[in-house]
Amino acid sequence: MDHSHARKLAAELAGTTILCLFGISAAVSVVAAGNESSGLLIVALAHGLALAVGIYAFGGVSGAHFNPTVTIALAVSGRLSWREVPGYVTAQLFGGVLAAYLASLIHGQQAIDAGLGATSFGAGVSVTQAVVAEALGAFLLVTAVFALAVSPSAPRGVHGLGIGLALATQILAFGPVAGASVNLARTFGPDVVLTFGGGAVSWAQLPVYIVAPVFGGVLAAGLYSAVNALSRVRESVASSSS
Repeated sequence: MDHSHARKLAAELAGTTILCLFGISAAVSVVAAGNESSGLLIVALAHGLALAVGIYAFGGVSGAHFNPTVTIALAVSGRLSWREVPGYVTAQLFGGVLAAYLASLIHGQQAIDAGLGATSFGAGVSVTQAVVAEALGAFLLVTAVFALAVSPSAPRGVHGLGIGLALATQILAFGPVAGASVNLARTFGPDVVLTFGGGAVSWAQLPVYIVAPVFGGVLAAGLYSAVNALSRVRESVASSSS
């Protein structure tokens, strides 16, 4: 492994840890404080702002994916080599586990009792509902990534806040459905730590958090690429006829 690739993986590990640690800790704090009325907003803002900080800190090193969904969407669209995907995803999953472990150290048994902010289906939520919610949430997030970080015409300097806002928005919209994870690292980390810490884990639901976000993210990448390709064709035709 060359030095450049190692730096990218370290950045993905650090950024994913930041995102998941502050998101998990916010969820644990909300449960511990019994602050149900504004809890969803607090959790959404914590995730969104932590993601923004991570993007500004590590975007120049690794691209600041911090999420297997984003990594796979970029690879499918040809903007990331598939050879880099396994390393990125592994670093992200380790970051999720490390974040959950750190949250359990910081908050103690209170974190385990609060479920470590683990994502799971809401009461009465079907698999179909969870799949649609996770896919649409990932669609919004990846659309923001492509529009604000990938597009050459994106406004400078706002990508971190814009992408963080997209993450927060889908949490506000879909959080009560299935946790609005849209990120396997965010789901996998708490599940692993809870398993060893004696907490309740819904491992049977994990396939939804693997498949649905990737589907939504790839759909967003494909649609974005198709729309932009069509736009370039129209511009080319217009310039040829003038």
